[in-house]
Amino acid sequence: MDKPQKKLTILSLQYHCYPDEVGGAWGLTYEINKRLVTRGHNVYQITCKSSENQPSQEDIDGIQYYRVSFRESKGMLPLWKAMRKKVKSILKLKSIDLIHIHNPLIGFLVLLQPSLWKVPKIYHFHSSWFDEERINAVGTAQIPLGLKFRLEMIRIMEWACYRFSRTLLFLSEYSKNRFKDYYSLSNPDLVIIPGGVDLNHFHPLKPEENNNAIREKLNLKKDVPLILTVRRLEERMGLENLVLAVELLLKKNPDKTFQLAMVGKGSLRQRLENLIAEKKLTNTIRLTGLVPRETLPLYFRVSDLFVLPTTAIEGFGLVTAESFASGLPVMGTPVGATKEILALVDQNLIFQGTSPESLAKGMEHFLNNSEYYSKLKLKCRETAERNYSWEKVVDQTEEEFIKSIFGNTSL
Repeated sequence: MDKPQKKLTILSLQYHCYPDEVGGAWGLTYEINKRLVTRGHNVYQITCKSSENQPSQEDIDGIQYYRVSFRESKGMLPLWKAMRKKVKSILKLKSIDLIHIHNPLIGFLVLLQPSLWKVPKIYHFHSSWFDEERINAVGTAQIPLGLKFRLEMIRIMEWACYRFSRTLLFLSEYSKNRFKDYYSLSNPDLVIIPGGVDLNHFHPLKPEENNNAIREKLNLKKDVPLILTVRRLEERMGLENLVLAVELLLKKNPDKTFQLAMVGKGSLRQRLENLIAEKKLTNTIRLTGLVPRETLPLYFRVSDLFVLPTTAIEGFGLVTAESFASGLPVMGTPVGATKEILALVDQNLIFQGTSPESLAKGMEHFLNNSEYYSKLKLKCRETAERNYSWEKVVDQTEEEFIKSIFGNTSL
């Protein structure tokens, strides 16, 4: 398809976005927008402040950020009013060619703006808000009436975003099928475009780099197997199961020596610290907290195995692509898209389940067969190069934008 001569003006919608918050969906939004700007497109990002000290308007890597105040973002009516003001401000500068929705709440409120009704819309499906709320309610004897009402409102907002989008973008076959379980819409095109990774930023250890010197810089143990996980410290990430798995592994193999580094921040920090202390694992497990963006690739580079212990909803997992790009094998639970991604390298990388016992068994196999996993490093890197470069992702995304705006006719 021929690309249009004019550069596009894109309105990108996300509740939070990098660098305000760190996470897969937020990072993906930023990485795509940044590269669209380098291709000459105009990108206006409407997002919400995660704290009041963030500026209301800012240029980051050419992306024009318009942030709704923290207070306004916490109520439906004030958020709608704030969104309307942001849209009006942007429309005074540029007419919008396409709306790229990453969040159903923000997307729904923009759908209420008559000035944007005729603008083509594409929805980027990171996960289902409705799905996540349902999972959070699992185990509740009876779902409260208030939660039932909230779920229905969420479903309506998501449905509206899906119904009025010309194309829905999914990160994996799993995400697409999960969507179809809840919404039987035939109107929008359903397109799979995976997440990406910066292949220059994430790469295997270079000959001139010293593994132990980097580990010393990161305050990690030298000359022992290093297992890594990079996750938000939240419930569905399965991190407590991972701690319990380490306990089981060491009880069965008291002679084994290794270190587990957990990188990230979140609401479970204190609980994890307490569990690690209770199980007497402080010498084996290290919680690093959130690390600077420029330092993160070093952790991948000097690790021997990445573990993804997710218990629910793994739509893609950018950390998997980052691990592969670093030549780092990933062991993951058979949840969401993890199965289809890890199968590209080796079926042995998939844990049998999500339980601590399953995780312990998989990590024990790694420790007892380090040479086998070391031989997978080259294939991991090749898989990332073939499937997950950001340039390839943005090529595909840009093509869908063009189709949505101009159809299949060349200009």
